[in-house]
Amino acid sequence: MRSHRQIPPRPALTTDPHAPADGRRVRVSAYPDGSIRFKVDGLPYVLTEAYLSGNPEKDKAILKISPGKQGSSASHNYAELLESRNKDKG
Repeated sequence: MRSHRQIPPRPALTTDPHAPADGRRVRVSAYPDGSIRFKVDGLPYVLTEAYLSGNPEKDKAILKISPGKQGSSASHNYAELLESRNKDKG
């Protein structure tokens, strides 16, 4: 049986990748239907903040993801990752 996969819409706008000092790349795409997609290198991440409702005239949508594994302290996991990278380099 053939799968009828829906082709996702093409973004109306995609930013050039931004690279924070640690080398991860962040890209944002905006779609004609109003949706926004974030693409970030450096998995794993956990959602640490989400503010998605309120007054559209005065509030802003906020999403925050932090490096880390589910069920643990995101910043602690990220610090461990950076330490292991530094050990591998030197």
